[in-house]
Amino acid sequence: MRYLVRDRNGDELVVPSLRDLHRLYLHGFVSDEDLVRAATSDRWVRVGAFPALQGVREERADWKKIGLLLLAAVVLAAGIAILLRG
Repeated sequence: MRYLVRDRNGDELVVPSLRDLHRLYLHGFVSDEDLVRAATSDRWVRVGAFPALQGVREERADWKKIGLLLLAAVVLAAGIAILLRG
C-alpha cells in the first residue's frame, strides 16, 4: 500500500510501502510533526501518532540513548585524561 506524507510546508511525498515509510522515519527524513495517510484514506495523522510506526519510534529512541551514552563516556574519558595529565 502507498502512503502520502505531508511536511510543514505542505509538500507531499508518495512513499511506495510501509517498509519504505519505516526507513524514512528511522533515518529522520520524516519527522513526528509531518502528516501521513494511506493512499486509500482521506484522514491525515501526525507521524508521531501513527500506530504503524510505534516500533520504529522505540528503535529510534534506543539509538539516541546509545549515542548519548557514548558521548557521555567520551566526555568522561577526556575529563579523566585531563586530570591525570595535571
